[in-house]
Amino acid sequence: MLNVKSLKPVVRYLLLAGVVTLAAACAKKEESTTSTTESSTTSTTNTGATASPSSFDGQDAGGHFVKVAATNNMSPDQMAKAKSLAESKGCFACHQVAQKIVGPAFAWVSYKYKGDPKAVATLSNAIEHGVSGVWGPMPMPAQSVTPAEAKELASWVMAQKPIAPPKAS
Repeated sequence: MLNVKSLKPVVRYLLLAGVVTLAAACAKKEESTTSTTESSTTSTTNTGATASPSSFDGQDAGGHFVKVAATNNMSPDQMAKAKSLAESKGCFACHQVAQKIVGPAFAWVSYKYKGDPKAVATLSNAIEHGVSGVWGPMPMPAQSVTPAEAKELASWVMAQKPIAPPKAS
């Protein structure tokens, strides 16, 4: 049996990241299977529009599928391009749009920084160089992105509909 406590913090983090990535991949596979079988149905989303289950961006804390609308002036094409970038860079291994995985939900980040004129710069820096202590003890490591990609990802995060994170109990 592996004694996790005896491992160095970096190794524990990488082990956790691997487990989370595997869980996210399994959840995504299950979600795509579910949405394929339910593709003929539509649901009312929190934006008041109707959408098929396959077009949902994530799940809320209650496990309900939600469509999170953009709140800034990014075009739908820009939003789709930035979401694809987030997917290709592995952001969804630790984050989802409307629920916590390892890191905070993107919508929570949008809520925290809404109204902050330096939000995109702050988030770009965190994405590019890493950050710790902002959302608890789990650090966000530096990502392998260019400054332009970091800015695009930060803009996309800020474009999510702000959702307040649940109160700590």
